[in-house]
This record gives sequence, C-alpha cells and structure tokens, in this order.
Amino acid sequence: MAIAVAGHRVTTGPGHHKISFECLRLVLGKPASSYADYFDWCRRKRNVIDYDEAYVSTETETEEIVRKTKEFLAMVERWIAKSHRLESVSCYG
Repeated sequence: MAIAVAGHRVTTGPGHHKISFECLRLVLGKPASSYADYFDWCRRKRNVIDYDEAYVSTETETEEIVRKTKEFLAMVERWIAKSHRLESVSCYG
C-alpha cells in the first residue's frame, strides 16, 4: 500500500517479495527498516514451511506476526495521513 501511494509499483517476478521489502525502506525511511527486516525474515521462514518442513512456526511467533502487522499498518496509515495531509486514514475500519 505504501509503495503504491508513493507512486511506485513492484511487478511480479523472481524476487518481487524481497524487492517489496527493500522498497519499503526507500519509501517510508528508517522507521520501516525493522519492519522490512522482520517481514523479510517471515517470508524466508514461510518458504521453509512451504517447501521443506512443517510445524516450524510456534503459536508465539504467530501472535508476534499479527502484532507486528497491526503496528506496521498503523505506521503506514499515519505516514499516508501525514504525507498526503489527510485528517485521518484507516484502511481496515
């Protein structure tokens, strides 16, 4: 969402998920770096689950990714509101 709002688009192709996380750093700056690193780690772990093993993710990790995703969404919504001078923005109610 942030990449699109900034006027960019990551096309589908080899490595497009990794490129998306790299673009977040460029679009959102330093505040997004830890989220980009975390979500890239989750992407790599998901690949292990999809292709190599099962049951490598814990319930605690699942709860953490939900929490981190909500935090990141709130950060993006604040960035959109600030950078586009909107009073408030919420994509999910």
